[in-house]
Amino acid sequence: MTAPTINSNRRQLVSIHEAFRTLEGDGFEVRRAIPSNAYEAIGPFIFLDQFGPIDVRPGEAKGASAHPHAGIETLTLLLEGSQTHKDSLGNTSSMRPGEVQWMRAGRGVVHDESPDEQLRREGGHVHGVQLWINMPKGSKHAEPAYRHVKASEIPTLTADEGRVLVRVVAGTVGDLTGPIATSGNPFVVHASLKAGARVDLPVGGPAELGVYVMVGAAVIGGDDRRIEAGQLARLTAGGSLEIEAASDSEILLIGGDPLDAPILRHGPFVMNSIDELERAVRDYHAGRMGQIAA
Repeated sequence: MTAPTINSNRRQLVSIHEAFRTLEGDGFEVRRAIPSNAYEAIGPFIFLDQFGPIDVRPGEAKGASAHPHAGIETLTLLLEGSQTHKDSLGNTSSMRPGEVQWMRAGRGVVHDESPDEQLRREGGHVHGVQLWINMPKGSKHAEPAYRHVKASEIPTLTADEGRVLVRVVAGTVGDLTGPIATSGNPFVVHASLKAGARVDLPVGGPAELGVYVMVGAAVIGGDDRRIEAGQLARLTAGGSLEIEAASDSEILLIGGDPLDAPILRHGPFVMNSIDELERAVRDYHAGRMGQIAA
């Protein structure tokens, strides 16, 4: 599909925030853009970790071995590399570039996210993003669920004579709607732009919206401030978004409805009260979140 014509007011840049580097899982480095000292969420998204892009040598690939979650949904976008998912619901799937995995942790689930055997053995290029979507108050103990979305299920549009490719993972852009639909009306778009390319997207849906640059650098709405790789920008409300790439860029748009209640975090558990957090910890240690089959 070709990018539609825009006739709405444009979103503008409010502020730019630097992601910080930390270790995650079994010891791999990530850039964490959410949460930060400046803010706790953008829309329903309470966590954004970017892993890679990085080349790993044979035997060096690391993942996140079995660990629990509760009170959230995870959304993983894989751009490069390969990954195997296993969980206590009995799901096993292999993830390839361009694919997406969504998991509702709800009352609690255990999962394992690891590089597949070929990547472990031979090494290769790895790049992806994991997001956490907050589950609304009163729904945090819902039954867990899982979905693996193939690249062919994600609608795309092109612009600027093919120099822009936009993948709609969640939410609506023009007449395209992404395959992930859940609480908080999440909006997730992955855009690949060649240097100097520009696109104007209809993004009037999300109440809150942010732009995270994974690779390259971008300018929003003609603003003279550049958003560099590893930076997340918060935007004003508006019906459209103009993005111009200062270099070959990989860009993530995320947003949706604001949080419906204050949240409390304890590692992989996100609830609305201390009692709920304590319950999640007890449930995990008692084995009530299940186990991953050998």
